[in-house]
Amino acid sequence: MTMQRSLPRRTVLRGVGATLALPFLDAMVPAFARTAHAAAAPNRMVFVYVPNGIVMPAWPPET
Repeated sequence: MTMQRSLPRRTVLRGVGATLALPFLDAMVPAFARTAHAAAAPNRMVFVYVPNGIVMPAWPPET
């Protein structure tokens, strides 16, 4: 009693397309890397809400 699984044609074509596109995407990496260095790092802000307060001596990390 063996179960046969068939791959849909669309899945096979998608996989073949991705496989063929990989070398072209790899060639574009230097172009993307140049623009990544030009962009500044984003500023981030974090808010921490502690309803019952916090023990300030325990808050900063120990060095």
